[in-house]
Amino acid sequence: MDSPTKQIVVPLSLAALRRLDFDQSLSGDLETWTLSAEHYQHLWDSGLIQRLNKVLGCLIDDHEDASIQGVTALERVQTLLEQSALPADLKARLQQLTSLARRKATGLFFYF
Repeated sequence: MDSPTKQIVVPLSLAALRRLDFDQSLSGDLETWTLSAEHYQHLWDSGLIQRLNKVLGCLIDDHEDASIQGVTALERVQTLLEQSALPADLKARLQQLTSLARRKATGLFFYF
């Protein structure tokens, strides 16, 4: 049996963010990264998810949908990413998504 898809999504506008809330996203609304099993395992094993949950009070976990929104929260994500011991390619992609979320004033949405 295949494991469920694990994705990190960034809405590309405030309108896209509203549509995501209602599961009515249009083509071009979202930057979506589908994590490989290996990337997800590295992300989990690094402790970054647990630190995000603790520092930001969110609940990113298996079988949970969670988001990180707001300038301050996204800045904290960026700081925690810089301090993390993730493989370079994984860290770079997460930093790219976090920067995009900050520029678009939307957020990071975790579908695990």
